[in-house]
Amino acid sequence: MNRAIQFFLLFPSLLAGMAPKPELTRDFWNNPSFVRSFMGEYGFRSEIEPKISRSEQEVLRQVVAKAENQLLEAIAYLEAEIDSDNSAALDFALATMYYQASRLTSARKTYLQAIKKFPAFLRAHKNLGFVNLNLNDYENASLHLTKAISLGDADGVTYVALGFCQLSLERYLSAENAYRMGLLLLPESKDARNGLVNCFLFTERYPQALALLDEMLEKDAHDTFCHRARASVLQQMGQDKNAAVALETLKRMKKLRASDYMVLGDLYHNLSLFEKSFGIYEEALRQKEKLSLEQYIRVARILIGRGSYQEGFSYLDQIESIFGKGYSEEDEKKIRLLQAEVLRATGKDQSARKILEEIVRKHPLEGEALLILGQLAWKQKDYAEASLRFERAAKDSEHEVRALIEHARMMVSKNQYEKASSLLERAQSIDPQPRVAKYLKSINNLLASSRIRF
Repeated sequence: MNRAIQFFLLFPSLLAGMAPKPELTRDFWNNPSFVRSFMGEYGFRSEIEPKISRSEQEVLRQVVAKAENQLLEAIAYLEAEIDSDNSAALDFALATMYYQASRLTSARKTYLQAIKKFPAFLRAHKNLGFVNLNLNDYENASLHLTKAISLGDADGVTYVALGFCQLSLERYLSAENAYRMGLLLLPESKDARNGLVNCFLFTERYPQALALLDEMLEKDAHDTFCHRARASVLQQMGQDKNAAVALETLKRMKKLRASDYMVLGDLYHNLSLFEKSFGIYEEALRQKEKLSLEQYIRVARILIGRGSYQEGFSYLDQIESIFGKGYSEEDEKKIRLLQAEVLRATGKDQSARKILEEIVRKHPLEGEALLILGQLAWKQKDYAEASLRFERAAKDSEHEVRALIEHARMMVSKNQYEKASSLLERAQSIDPQPRVAKYLKSINNLLASSRIRF
């Protein structure tokens, strides 16, 4: 398993936080080529598009005149004029006005009517592709954009849109080819370059991605997409320190998102810069943009897991202070369990027990709380209560194996090897583990020896 994969298994939220989201910028939608497709260009090229009669030309002339200032009236007028025998050109014009009026479903239906009447209608296929793109129907969008290209469309915007659809459908090679064509036709297109970067990222061609990002940053040093993507690439290449520097650059630009703070904190944690990571995690909490509560709980778990109990407890307090009662019973349970873990680790068993008993009162089958209560009872040599807690914890499938092993360990401490062996055999039947198998063998040897002596 390579280092990058190990890192993401340790912190699964990091991948989501780091990978730049494939998206089209405002520049794409404002591109003159895109605008011309929809905003009032109703003329037709007779050699590759449907012919229109003189009467239909007059209808279109009136529609265009009305559409400039009274779009809805123009739509109503054209709706009344269209029937199954009309030229596909009228359907195209109506669909285009539907799009302008943000009636996307009607636009899609009407473009399809135009294509049914005239299957080789290039602009209808192209515009239908854009409508489907707006509706997040990437499969059909890619089909119609591809058809438009096959009919002769050579517009860079079409290729960029097709690349976006293919990328969203995880067809990375097809997306890359489309983005490369888009770049040839629109050399300054950020959408094409961003899309190509994402293709490199998803196919793990990190050196190529880094080279392209560096080239883009030379042209625009304030491009937030590039800095964020660059941090992702550097981390994937095992350069955690440089990845942190890339995110710190975004931080100085005041462009760091809440999820980026989490990523930066994780990077500092993995670099063993614990004090710095805690400070960044705290900044994540203070951001106006709020992540899911689970992500903050994950941070508290990291802090506690590395033995930073004071910071972990402080972070839990801050979570409660910020979220107040705005979290579910399940989230509250997770917070209380972590608080109990900190109290127990710092020798405050009674306080931990109080929290755990309250959890069990509300959630009688909460395996982790029952398991820890069993361990605390064992520590106090209250073996009857400990056994009861372990048995109940074992009814929670998520904690069954751990509960059986802890129960067995307690039985060994009481020299009850037969009971311990039985518990471990149950644990092994559920989740075989080499270390448990070795422990079980040792116990069975002790059991055999005790029988011989007897």
